Amino acid sequence: MDQASQLGTAERVLIIRRKHAMKHARTSRQPQTGVALFLIIICSIGIVSCSSRDEPAPTPPTATGTTGAEKSVGERLFLETRFAQAFKASLDSGGNINDPNIDDPVVDTVKTIGAPIAPGPFKGLSMNCRACHLVDDVLEAPGGGMRSYTDFARRSPIPARADGKTVAVRNSPPLVNSALDRPGGVLFHFDAEFNSMEELVAATFTGRNFGWLPGERAQAIAHIARVVRSDDGTGDLAKEFDGTPFQVLFGGTDASIPEEFRLTAKFRVAVDSASDQQVFDAVVKVVTAYVNGLLFSQTE
Repeated sequence: MDQASQLGTAERVLIIRRKHAMKHARTSRQPQTGVALFLIIICSIGIVSCSSRDEPAPTPPTATGTTGAEKSVGERLFLETRFAQAFKASLDSGGNINDPNIDDPVVDTVKTIGAPIAPGPFKGLSMNCRACHLVDDVLEAPGGGMRSYTDFARRSPIPARADGKTVAVRNSPPLVNSALDRPGGVLFHFDAEFNSMEELVAATFTGRNFGWLPGERAQAIAHIARVVRSDDGTGDLAKEFDGTPFQVLFGGTDASIPEEFRLTAKFRVAVDSASDQQVFDAVVKVVTAYVNGLLFSQTE
């Protein structure tokens, strides 16, 4: 055998030995690789676990509330008829706080500059905000039509009391666009009686329009707070919206509250522990938000 053949044979033997050695090395390292992989997986799980513990849990919707829910709740309060003085008188005579049907004649018809429209949309009930700030309530009635949250009268009707008054000093001006910002600031009522929507709402709920006489403001606030605390959500008006009692709605966190009516923190109040004034202020705040949102569309 010549030298080239000998070298070739030697090289082949060396290659075979190297392959065998590499195979042996791979085989001997496999358990070590498996252990390393196992340790990596364990560490990764630990890191993920630690990271999960460090990250705050997502805030549930019941805690944050729904932006705009105050307008939905505010509309229900705007339509509520049990805040009127006549309803308190009914309760004082043994009436049921969750039965609004007290037949106050002031809402039997809709007063106009001509013949009244009968029946009125709130016949059988008592005064509320909507009775004078109408929309499509008498749209198809003879003499009726669409309103932009205003009435048809020269002077809006008010509940009868011992003072003998039956109408307000003015009619009810339109509410749509009434809260738009203006260069000189906002003024409400044509004689600029109010420069704050909250003041207007509070004065309406506790004033002559709802049947309360001068000096009865405290009674009005206590009565409204009582209605809010005692509402059980079974009335026809409540059912038109969500059927949730006012106390639960104002709490804002109960899982039973539909998302559309889940108030955010700034509009909530613990009705069962709050004072009458605090409950009243919460009602005013929510209704104000609703009225401020009454705007004509500004897009085509």
